[in-house]
Amino acid sequence: MVKKKHKILCLVLCLAMLVSAVMVGSISASAAGGKVYAKGGSWSQVYVYMWSGSGESKNAEWPGQQMTKSGDEWVYTVNGDYDNIIFNNGSGGNGNQTSDLSYPGDGQVYDLSSGQWSAHSGDDPIPTDPTPTTPTPSGDNVIYFKNTANWSTVNIYLWTDGGGELSGWPGTAMKNEGEGVYSFTTSKKWAKCIFNNGGDQTADLTATYGNIYDYDSGTWTPYVPGDLQISSFAADPADEIYPQTVVSLSASAKTKAGGNVYYKFSVRNASGATSVISDYSTKSTVSWTPVAAGNYTLTLNVKDDHGNEADRAINLAVKADTNLTNPIIKSISPANLNLVKRNAKAVVSVKAGGGQTGTNLLFYKYIITDPNGVQNTPYYTLNSTYEFTPTKLGKYTVQVFVQASDNSDTTRTYTYTSTDSEIVDPTDPVITPTDPVITPTQPTTAPGGDDPGVLKGDADGNGVVNVKDATYVQKHVAEMEDALTINLKAADMDGDGRITVADATLIQILIAE
Repeated sequence: MVKKKHKILCLVLCLAMLVSAVMVGSISASAAGGKVYAKGGSWSQVYVYMWSGSGESKNAEWPGQQMTKSGDEWVYTVNGDYDNIIFNNGSGGNGNQTSDLSYPGDGQVYDLSSGQWSAHSGDDPIPTDPTPTTPTPSGDNVIYFKNTANWSTVNIYLWTDGGGELSGWPGTAMKNEGEGVYSFTTSKKWAKCIFNNGGDQTADLTATYGNIYDYDSGTWTPYVPGDLQISSFAADPADEIYPQTVVSLSASAKTKAGGNVYYKFSVRNASGATSVISDYSTKSTVSWTPVAAGNYTLTLNVKDDHGNEADRAINLAVKADTNLTNPIIKSISPANLNLVKRNAKAVVSVKAGGGQTGTNLLFYKYIITDPNGVQNTPYYTLNSTYEFTPTKLGKYTVQVFVQASDNSDTTRTYTYTSTDSEIVDPTDPVITPTDPVITPTQPTTAPGGDDPGVLKGDADGNGVVNVKDATYVQKHVAEMEDALTINLKAADMDGDGRITVADATLIQILIAE
């Protein structure tokens, strides 16, 4: 009787252990499932590679399994019990994958921008095709910002209370549309936004789509883009400018209506006197040399063939160098489209300043590197000019050092191209009141048409590409009467839709090669 009871008790214990094992197995299987999420970053596709131990257990061979695009994030259903995880874009190496991460378990989202884990909030959006598509910009999903704060970069941080965020702080860089306007296109509407430059920022704002937020006024208004927009207006150098420093001004603008864009550059000094650097023409680059210290305002005015106008201004501070101890380089010549003649003497002339310390002397050193990487043996001298003879075709690098008597120095590097072709001095003509000003009713460029047989570089249309074509382009840029019309497709060597001195340079390089 006792033995029978003992057998029954053993049987009961065995059944209990079996039930317990089944329950534990069920719990383990449940813990091994779940979902993992990823958001942010710039990858167009995201893969997830998961493993445990030394790799004996893994979800798939590298790069793992592709995650499913779901709204503004990616989602993956975990198919096992893993300790580690790597997100990647289907490749490997720096920039294409995260580091080895510890898998925190079900319901966690990894921010590819900030590298942080956080709990996933909200229901999964309806999955979309894993192949990414670029949303079509429209007033329904575009936000604009007027950069009256003159930030060098503009970010937008988007989120919805209780509904997550687009990406980690400081958000995503906005697109520069020109004229201080920045845009960002979203694939879904977020409720809140903050504009920032990574440091300064606006308050928490209600995201208003199809509108532009003005930083200065703090107001939203409907955004209506203009038919003529200035894409860029810049000065080089933009700081550390001194009297007699040559400042290069460059601009670009685009017109929706088609045709030419005409540029006018002006300068106003601290006393309010204004002068024109270059009147309306198709030239988008000019040089300006301040003669005295002070604050200057450089103004760009643009027009197109249809009467549309736009303008932009930049402020530059010109510092006095009378008592400047550090040496400065103000300019270097020759310009000559940065071309030098092979087997002919080339003279580099430097205009420098500062060095008002000790003996008040400036010392110069020149390092010349030929197309094969061979350099001269440089020494410091008191000569502000240096002569060398290029013996090879190709690019020569000239590194100029200027040193003061206290051993403080400065350096700049210039590049010249050696050629066998004739070199034409590209000095711009002086504009006088008697010179005709090109107006929007007098376009200087005749389109080349759709003729696929156009000979690239044949600017004068004589069927041969030679140095005369480079000269013709320079005359056209200078608005000389004998070169007002030009075949755009033949002469536009860099493909930017405009005829500039850069196209003449490329024609000469083409001949040299």
